Amino acid sequence: MRKILPVIAMLLGAVALFVGIGQKTFWAPPETVTATMPAFEGTAPLTVIEPSINDPEIAPVELKIESEGTFTASLGRSYDVEAWVGDAQHISLTGIDREVHQLQAELVEGETEVPNPAGADIFFDSQEADGQMTYRWTAPDNGSWSLLLAADGTEPAPATISVTYLNDAVMPLALPLIIVGSLLLVGGLAFLLVRPSKPKNRAQHSLALVAILGLGLSGVMIPAAPVEESESAAPAEEEAEQTASEQPSEEASQEATEEAAEAPAEQTTTTFPVVTEEQLDRILSDAQAVVAKADESMVTKDLNNRAVGGFRWIRDKRYSILEKDVEVAKPAALNTEVIRSAAVPNTSEANFPRVINVVTAKDNDPNTLPMAITLIQANARENYKVVFASQMLPASSFPGIAVGDPSVKQLGVDAEGLSVKPQDAIKQLAEVLTDEKSDHAGNFAESEFIKAIHAGQKAEQEAANEANVKYTRKASEKETYVVSAPDGGAIVTGMINSTTTFERTEDSDPLTSTDDLTKALLGTSTSRGNVSINYAEPVMFYIPAGGSEDKIQLIAGEVALLEVKQVEED
Repeated sequence: MRKILPVIAMLLGAVALFVGIGQKTFWAPPETVTATMPAFEGTAPLTVIEPSINDPEIAPVELKIESEGTFTASLGRSYDVEAWVGDAQHISLTGIDREVHQLQAELVEGETEVPNPAGADIFFDSQEADGQMTYRWTAPDNGSWSLLLAADGTEPAPATISVTYLNDAVMPLALPLIIVGSLLLVGGLAFLLVRPSKPKNRAQHSLALVAILGLGLSGVMIPAAPVEESESAAPAEEEAEQTASEQPSEEASQEATEEAAEAPAEQTTTTFPVVTEEQLDRILSDAQAVVAKADESMVTKDLNNRAVGGFRWIRDKRYSILEKDVEVAKPAALNTEVIRSAAVPNTSEANFPRVINVVTAKDNDPNTLPMAITLIQANARENYKVVFASQMLPASSFPGIAVGDPSVKQLGVDAEGLSVKPQDAIKQLAEVLTDEKSDHAGNFAESEFIKAIHAGQKAEQEAANEANVKYTRKASEKETYVVSAPDGGAIVTGMINSTTTFERTEDSDPLTSTDDLTKALLGTSTSRGNVSINYAEPVMFYIPAGGSEDKIQLIAGEVALLEVKQVEED
């Protein structure tokens, strides 16, 4: 009997050890599993892979995407992808059923044709493939990201998708079997090697081996040291008494509950920049190329992909003037190679239009005069377009802001908390440019731009041949854009439409043009009627925070001649 029990223990130990090691090796489940798509009766121009596919419990995941032709996979923030999809018909992948290894997806009805999303500014990245793509999901930043698949917006988007992820299946008995098997083998071998001295000891050893065998088979671990009941009971009682003494009274509990109900709940919303630095680099580089091409061809429609509003309008007028072989400077080139500062607003939703202010230069030379640029994105499917671009004024400054600064927000023209509301500030600037004695002149810091306009108007009045010269300016509220600065102030971009009218009097001589440009635009060198000259004055300025003693600072601005016309004849 003495030898039979150890042999049985060793045999059982060997079996347990073999099974345990097998579950860790040749019987182990695969490291990854693959979930496939359910079948759909219809098709859609878009397929949206929701962030829930990239479950942190099974991350990272790898997607295999198959299609009959070329397609693109575009990664973007989930709310931006949702805004781009809009009412379009699409297949939505929402999750993975890990029990049956199948993707959870649905077909959402809607518009069956959409623009091609490939390369759109709203996406962080777009990758193209022909027939098949293996996409390893990695989020470039915090927050929720979704993947948008499309062929060309009209053909069906890829719908044959499989997702491979880490297998969470485990063999829970593998480690206990290895431990128990090892104990049984060692214990059985040790029992065989020990020579008993007395019959009484033999019986005790047999009983001990039976106990070990029973514990091993039942999976119970032997405690290192038993706890004495006398030692553990007293602390338990003391702990219970202490806990009871610490329990608040029913009245106190009710008061605490009422106070908690009355206290306002703190809500924190995480925001993210509307574009990353990589996106901004790509956007500016493309804008520079598009504008350069249009400046070379002098065809306004070549600007359509990257220009809008005042910037496009001014260039259109300049192209028309250049076509008349008039000696006039070409528009200043858009130089975006180096980003010196960028006011990129942060948001937690897909709100539009979006506005970005940026200062760029053609190189890193500190002596290079930088350019201030404002871009707007009208909606999710539109690209960012330049609405303002002008070289910074001498002695002016732009707040040093890095892409991603969480304090930068997009504001309305009626924003509070500033020394002056933006819509009022640009109206005041228009008045100050027209009349240097304006009541609002003291609101603005000294500026070479303002001085130059006042000097030019004075010279025109002196050379008017007794004609009356009138200046009128009107700020365009719909072309006023506001972005906050980290110090509580705001950067404002706007457009002022300026008209100079020369009114002939009975005593005045015929109006005579003083330069070739005006003669060319007017079509004659003299006029016996009134002459009107229209200008565009795009400006960018900084408004200090409310309560600050600082004045409004002009950052950039220019005067662009648009047209000269005779408005009244004798």
